Amino acid sequence: SLGTDEDDWRARVAAATALGALRADPAARAALVRAFGDANPHVAAAAATAFARVETPTGAEIAAAAAAVQARRPWNASAPLLPVLARAGRLDGVDAWRGRTADPFAQAAYLTALGRAATPATLDLLLARSADADPRLAAAAVEALRVRWAATDSTARGVAAVRYYPAFSAALATTSAAAPVLSDSAFVALGSADLLRSVYAQMSAPEDVEPMAEIVGALGKVRDGQEVDFLVGVALTGHPVLAAAARNALNDRLVEGIDVSARGADAATPTTGIDWPYLARVGPRPRLVLDTDRGRVVIELDAESAPQTVQTVAVAAASGRYDGVPFHRVVSNFVVQGGDYFRRDGYGGPAVPIRSEFTRLRFAAGTAGIASAGKDTEGVQFFVTHSPQPHLDGHYTAFGRVVAGQEVIDRLLQGDAVRRAHIER
Repeated sequence: SLGTDEDDWRARVAAATALGALRADPAARAALVRAFGDANPHVAAAAATAFARVETPTGAEIAAAAAAVQARRPWNASAPLLPVLARAGRLDGVDAWRGRTADPFAQAAYLTALGRAATPATLDLLLARSADADPRLAAAAVEALRVRWAATDSTARGVAAVRYYPAFSAALATTSAAAPVLSDSAFVALGSADLLRSVYAQMSAPEDVEPMAEIVGALGKVRDGQEVDFLVGVALTGHPVLAAAARNALNDRLVEGIDVSARGADAATPTTGIDWPYLARVGPRPRLVLDTDRGRVVIELDAESAPQTVQTVAVAAASGRYDGVPFHRVVSNFVVQGGDYFRRDGYGGPAVPIRSEFTRLRFAAGTAGIASAGKDTEGVQFFVTHSPQPHLDGHYTAFGRVVAGQEVIDRLLQGDAVRRAHIER
């Protein structure tokens, strides 16, 4: 039994996750099915996520998943079950779930689930939504198309590629989900290698560093005679994150590997300057106050250990930029993450980053850290931990700790937002 005590929700999430590894055992699956109705949405979502890995659920289990999807719960609790229903052909339940909320993250979950459906109508829908003006929905549609493409029979790929290629091509500049699939030989035959290089040339780091890194990785798998020159050029002159991606691609590409490290290849990139008079005004321990949809959170910041980070977050909060911004990522018993006031989907960031400031703070429960795509690529996205995460120590900037409202952090779900943020001295 996973239990019902609200105070041990983290333990129940861990138990549900562990049961996912035992999904071949009917007793383990039965425990997960019972947990679909857990009062804590984090636990229900963890159980649903673990159960979604079951390859051949029974009819009774599919019926239980359908019932959980129909229950009037926060959408986050049952969203992981949508692919289960889509794979079983229960699109009526998937469509009914979608109609209950207009939350863009919920709509993205719906589109992602359609990657497991196999009907022509859902393919048409995904192709259309891959060009959605909301980057969250477009990225979800592209991810679903990747799943559909992977399931396409090899004998039909030549014909199918003609339909998929425009969607993946158009999405390349806005989501990193499109690049890996364009390395497929069916798309290379349609000119994807030249397209990848062309789109890469139009991007700039660090704001586009994640999709650029995906393009570098994709071109490492292409065999059109131009990929090595491209990769060597990036490895020698690119942003440090991109140079590392290119070197990895080259070592994977060449049988014996190649050492392309060069003096200056990992040179420091320009970052935001530190305004010491501003930091003196806010003090060594300013407090970031977040009024969220679930209540108030107060985070004490460590300006002495992470001055550049604290300055960046404090200025963003004081200027109102975090107001209305959603928590775009919530991983139960791990972190809640938000602060992307550029795109609101986790892929937005400033043109000039801040440096990694690895402090003495450890990632205990309630530690605030800054999201990163690699050393010295930090920006304005922050996260707060649900529980101790020692594997993050020394790899992510820890810049503060929750001094009030950890229970609010624990209640936050994906799509909840910061209503107002401000700084107190």
